[in-house]
Amino acid sequence: MLRVINTIAVMAITLSVVGCEMINEELPTYEATSIVECYDQAPDFTTTLLSGQSITLSELRGEIVLLIFFSHTCPDCKALLDDIKASTAEFEELGVRILAIAREGTVHEIEEYVTTNSYCFDTAIDNNRAIYNLYATMYVPRCYLIDKEGYVAATTIEYQSDHVPTLLSQIETLK
Repeated sequence: MLRVINTIAVMAITLSVVGCEMINEELPTYEATSIVECYDQAPDFTTTLLSGQSITLSELRGEIVLLIFFSHTCPDCKALLDDIKASTAEFEELGVRILAIAREGTVHEIEEYVTTNSYCFDTAIDNNRAIYNLYATMYVPRCYLIDKEGYVAATTIEYQSDHVPTLLSQIETLK
């Protein structure tokens, strides 16, 4: 019995040491996880919206596009999407096409999330992260403001309350 107790104690100590080392491990920087940056051509993709309509990014040339990658389980993503929803009239007035892409989730989960939160922008799901991986390797929410020629004019990573006002002011310069 003493051997079992000693074995369990050794395992518990080992797990706590490994766990502490994992907590102290530094996460990659935003720059290290960014594949696409300002002034880059936005990688092209085709996706299917929740509405069933197929959309290709390059076919939106001539429009300003706000591309948002999010997770329906992420509180910061919800805060950003709520800020965007609150500014929908301003985005529409500026002629911005909003395209939100869920990095994971089932159609049912994302439809319920969009409906529950009354989001009225185009939404798609990227379960295998094929689209997301063209742009980044980690962190959501991520926004890419894409100009009429298809170049990234601005990016935001994670959530800060000033992101939407900053994006709106950047859009003004693209008109």
